[in-house]
Amino acid sequence: MNHTTEQHNHQFVFDGRLKSITGGLALIGLACLLATYFLDGEYSHSIFWSNLLHNAVFFTGVSFAALFFICVHTIGWGGWHVVFKRVPEAMMMFLPVGAVLIAIVGIAVMLDVKGTDFLYMWSDSKLLETDHLLQQKSPFLNPTVYLLTIAVVAIWALFAAIIRKLSVSQDKDAKLGETNLYKMRFWAAIFLPIAGFSSAFAIWQWVMSVDAHWYSTLFAWYSSVSLWVSSLSLILLIVAFLQSRNLLPGFTREHMHDMGKYIFGFSVFWTYLWFSQFMLIWYANNGEETQYFFIRFEQFKPLFFINLLINFVIPFFTLMMNSAKRTLGTVGFIAGLVCFGHWVDYFLMLKPGVWHNYEHTLHEHHDAHHDHLHYSVGESSHTPIGSLNNNQNDNGRATLTYYTQPEPTTDTTQSDSTNTAANTDTTATIAPVTAEPKADDKGTTETAHAHSHEHAHFVMGIHMPGLLDLGTMLGFLGLFLFVTFTYLEKASLYPKNDPFLAESENHHT
Repeated sequence: MNHTTEQHNHQFVFDGRLKSITGGLALIGLACLLATYFLDGEYSHSIFWSNLLHNAVFFTGVSFAALFFICVHTIGWGGWHVVFKRVPEAMMMFLPVGAVLIAIVGIAVMLDVKGTDFLYMWSDSKLLETDHLLQQKSPFLNPTVYLLTIAVVAIWALFAAIIRKLSVSQDKDAKLGETNLYKMRFWAAIFLPIAGFSSAFAIWQWVMSVDAHWYSTLFAWYSSVSLWVSSLSLILLIVAFLQSRNLLPGFTREHMHDMGKYIFGFSVFWTYLWFSQFMLIWYANNGEETQYFFIRFEQFKPLFFINLLINFVIPFFTLMMNSAKRTLGTVGFIAGLVCFGHWVDYFLMLKPGVWHNYEHTLHEHHDAHHDHLHYSVGESSHTPIGSLNNNQNDNGRATLTYYTQPEPTTDTTQSDSTNTAANTDTTATIAPVTAEPKADDKGTTETAHAHSHEHAHFVMGIHMPGLLDLGTMLGFLGLFLFVTFTYLEKASLYPKNDPFLAESENHHT
């Protein structure tokens, strides 16, 4: 079918070439994911599971945000989006696939598959026995509750199926236009409050609990807005692709201008939430909170600033100009950059926590057998290994400890003289803690020397996305587009009986 006929029928055709491209991307992603498991050595299993979690959460979240986009405009009597509403409607149908992907991770966590203990510290039964903070959080952070998130995604998928069915059925009978619109508003009104609470619950389980000792009241907002901006960007990119095939002629520069304003506005809002979270934690300077940003700033500094550059600085100064939001090339470039940028944002949300868990687990498992090691508060800095200890201060807070690698010594007379800094209030500073070896009964520091393993080196796939990580992302993108294009083909792109179609076609800003 040529493009002229496609435009006349308002029908997208998912042809063999497109199926080969998207399917090929999916296979490349699968190969990269498997290669990560077998080729990355010491960290392979942790990187494998964190990559699977990262991409499953990101693309499931983008699909959820597409459903949210439809529901928000439906309940608000919005009509400007109708000419391209089939795109977000198709994107939200990825949710069942997302439920399967999350289920794979959840079952692996429940079965304690190798590598998942570094993904979530609360899944490590040995650490749970000695970690008071994890014990207090265990009613919420445990494999059973984690698996409930699969039911959450399944509920989202059910709402997506109902709303899409009502929308598509409008094309069959003009009488269903108004009737189905009211039904869609009914289901959207039910979905939105469910979405608000359940998305926070899911994000806390999937992403925030990777840093199990940390918490933030802003995190659910911050991470959700990241997905929202990504979904807006991907909607615009798919619309641009369809227009390159002479489809969606009703999508004009006015619609593009509104989508550009959306991306611009919520990029600023994302930055506001990022800064609010960072500034409040920095100002309060509580150890159980500051460790989150300290690790990311000290060990992941390039990504820390790249994240802000891609997701705020470039979109802000580019889309600030009104003419830029009406230029397809400019808006399309920014949309692609922002979508990738927020994938990096989720990388930065997850990978430092996995690395911290890896280091923390090594220390905890070692200290369980060598409890004669002593750690005191010091003033040394620039140590890249961070961890929370299991002690609590007088306020009941877990104190922050950053371990350095001690130099072995055989002088046992120094074991008590280096602890004078212990009177320092550890909640008033994020200065690292130095490890001082304490002599055992034989007067040696053999165990302290054995404990001083160096794991602070740069690891591709954790400190920075590597080729395998980018290949995995392309694979998930290919799978996402394959599902989206499959559903785009199943319905006309022109919702001829939607009551707001005329308003959308004559939309002006």
